[in-house]
Parts: sequence; C-alpha cells; structure tokens
Amino acid sequence: MKPIIVVHHHEIGLKGKNRSYFEKHLLRNVRLALRDLLPQNNITGGYGRFIIYLTEKNQEEIIERLKKIFGLSNICFGFETEQSIEKFIQVAKILLKDKSFNTIKVHASRADKNFPLNSMQINSEVGKFLCDRFKVRANLSQPDITIYIELANKLAYIYLSKIEGAGGLPAGISGRVVSLISAGFDSPVASYKLMKRGAYIIFVHFHSYPYVSNSSIEQVQSIVKKLTSYQFYSKLYLVPFAECQKEIVLKTDQKLRVILYRRMMIRVAEKIAEMEKANALVTGEALGQVASQTLQNIKVIDAVSNLPILRPLIGSDKEEIIKVANLIGTYEISKEPYDDCCSFLNPKNPETWADYNEVLNAEKNLNIDEMLKSLIESLEKKEFKYP
Repeated sequence: MKPIIVVHHHEIGLKGKNRSYFEKHLLRNVRLALRDLLPQNNITGGYGRFIIYLTEKNQEEIIERLKKIFGLSNICFGFETEQSIEKFIQVAKILLKDKSFNTIKVHASRADKNFPLNSMQINSEVGKFLCDRFKVRANLSQPDITIYIELANKLAYIYLSKIEGAGGLPAGISGRVVSLISAGFDSPVASYKLMKRGAYIIFVHFHSYPYVSNSSIEQVQSIVKKLTSYQFYSKLYLVPFAECQKEIVLKTDQKLRVILYRRMMIRVAEKIAEMEKANALVTGEALGQVASQTLQNIKVIDAVSNLPILRPLIGSDKEEIIKVANLIGTYEISKEPYDDCCSFLNPKNPETWADYNEVLNAEKNLNIDEMLKSLIESLEKKEFKYP
C-alpha cells in the first residue's frame, strides 16, 4: 500500500486521435510543476489519469501546485494497493478512520477488466462490510462520504474526495500568443483566460519611465511572476514608449492620440510576435469601457494588425474581471496606484468614434518605420521561471 495523489484529465478525453499528444504535454506540465518536490519518475500516466507517488510530508504543497495546472479535472489523495476485496476494505478503513458520517457510498470503476467482480459487485461487497463496520447506512444519491475505487494497471487506486482542478487545456498546447499587459486588472485576467485555453503567453508592457515613475514596471513584473505559476516560464518585454508618445503629441491632433498610441503598440507587439513565432495578440479590452474601446475605435486599431487580436474580456464587466483577478492573485497587485503610459500626455477629449481615413492622414505626419525601429531596438527582456 502506497500513499498517492490521483489526478484526472479534463477536456483531453474529448481530443480523439490527438489524445496521446495532449496527455504527454500535460504529464510534462505536471512534472515541471513538481520538479523541486518529487523525483520525475514518481509521476506516471495512463488510463486517463496520472499517479503521483508521495515520498515526504509535502502533500499540501503538491496539491496547491496541482490546482493551478490547466488540463486537470480533479485531484485526489489516497492509496495504491493490490486488487482484492480485502485490500480495498483495508485501505477504506484507513481513509475513514476519524471521519464522522452517517451514510456512505462506494463508487468503483474498472479500466482494468481482468478483476473477477464487476463494478456493481465491488460496490456491494465493500459497501456492505463498511456499513456493518462503521454502523452506518448506504445512500447512493446523497451520501455523507464516498469511497472511490479505480482499477487500472493491475492495481487499485482508492480515495475519498475530489479537489476541483483548474480545467481547461494544458498550458502551451494551443500555440504562442503575445499579450499587451498593463498593471491594471484587465489584461492579466485576459492573459489567464488564454492560458486556460492552452496558449503560451509572451508578455509586452509599454511604459513612460523615466517621465513618470517606474511603478507600472514593478507591478507588471509582480503580475507576470504570479501568472508564470500557470505556464512555468515567461518572457516579459518592456517597451519605453514616452519618446514615441511625445512625437505623436507634437505632430498630430490631440483627440486621436490614444488611437495612434494603440496602433503603434499593436505594431510593436506584432514585431515581437514575429520574433517569438506567435500567432495572435491578446488585450484586456472590454467593449465600451474606455474611449479607445468603442466598436469603431477597435475597428480602426485592429486594421493596423496582420495577426488576430484576441479579446477574451470583450463582453465582461468590471465585477466579473475583478472576481477572476482575486482568484488568480493579481487583484492585490493591480489595486495599487501606478503610472500608466496611456495616461502620460493623455488628451482631455479623446476621440470615441475615430474616422479611419483621418487616422491614416494623421500617421502621414509620423515616420512610422523609424519610430517602430527605435522602439524595437529599445526593448528590454525579462525572464521568469516557476517553481
């Protein structure tokens, strides 16, 4: 009998012929998350589950890390044992020791069909003994406690409860995306949502330091560090944007500033995507939240990009976004004041319904190629690892 954690896959079960590729990628992510806590060969896979063999008293830390791994449906602490009714009962007695309950259910499943009893017979045999031993009743619909018995690999895995996993798809399985990230609430949540769908995120942050404080840089680095716990390794590109902003202010109509800022940011992000072999950009924009996020302005901003611009928060309100920010641990960072580059040299009356041709004419006053070249040359790259 060995102490184990059983983890089950999430949507991977729906992926048909690609299942083995998804499972290998997820197993790699589980091993990465636990690499400093367990030997790699303590984590094995097969039959729609991974088995983690515990060696030290670090169960709580392992479970906390597993809860952040996209692609896992649930996490279960229990024991591995041989396939026999006597062993099932022995393990069940250990798991139920010191538990308080009046009703019980046994739920057996067999990936390994060689065991002589079927699932219903296992449920009946083990359930009858436990009811007699603990003086409780069987309840198959709403039990106080459920004993799970899984038969696979000529072994049995037995546990009591299931801790909900992060769900989604394994981080990195869906390709690479560049996120335009600020120190606010929205873009970290947008990045998290794309990670949950299997995207690997490369971060880019535009700042106006030294004309304003470096608070946004510090906060974004803290946010990226938090988010790296979901994808294990991250790159953050810092872009000094103030000189570009000054050029736009000097040579264009003030009402178009924010649109022109955003279009230049998209150009830079697209160049970084090209460098990083990414296939899309992601922003934290929500429809109508600020002046640049009206439908017309979004259309004008998107027109500058050759890549898809993903906006997972487009229909979200602030309460929904803050709820997720709390969940992922970025809320406490984002709520602190910071100097946003878009507030540097911000117009008093930004355009809410920009005319595309007017924007193109404004950009004729700018040396776009030279500005873009200068911004790319000034990039600073930071790297983050987890754990």
